[in-house]
Amino acid sequence: MKFLELNKKRHAVKSFNDKPVDYKDLRTAIEIATLAPSANNIQPWKFVVVKDKKADLAKDMVLGNKVQVEQAQYVVALFSDTDLIQRSRKIARVGVKSLPDDLIGYYMETLPPRYAKFDDLKRAEYLAFNSGLVAMNLVLALTDQHIASNMILGFDKTKTNDILDIDKRFRPEILITVGYTDDVVEPSYRLPVDELIERR
Repeated sequence: MKFLELNKKRHAVKSFNDKPVDYKDLRTAIEIATLAPSANNIQPWKFVVVKDKKADLAKDMVLGNKVQVEQAQYVVALFSDTDLIQRSRKIARVGVKSLPDDLIGYYMETLPPRYAKFDDLKRAEYLAFNSGLVAMNLVLALTDQHIASNMILGFDKTKTNDILDIDKRFRPEILITVGYTDDVVEPSYRLPVDELIERR
């Protein structure tokens, strides 16, 4: 599918039918999503595919998000790794047979002291930036497989790790509902591009 056509087909879908989504298709979409760029190629994301605990996630949500999460075949909870030093060293360890020595050194020796200087705000901005990149890649990859999705920010992030039994080192960022829909989706309004561009 051409990129322009793919973007025109992607819509936020909030109502799902009962048609099952093959987990293998979702896994493929996540694999494609991980090709997203990330700052320093740190890839700080963690995907938790939720099926059995959807109701627990939905429990305290506003009605629209609650229904959507309950109807979805899967919910992908996207987390960020807040321990960037350990993430950097993990890339070096896992990639030791694939990465050249200079990149091993970059992940083991160059990046850790740089991350050690991050304050809470800088770390939060860094993680949010990377989360946005991979989340957009995921919904486009799902769209390419004709699977509907929506990104939800409206959930209680203070409870997500406990509900899903995820180490507090990982920060919940976005929930992505996944399924098929009977809705006929209409294109969303977009501002004309010339309203968004300035030249100097």
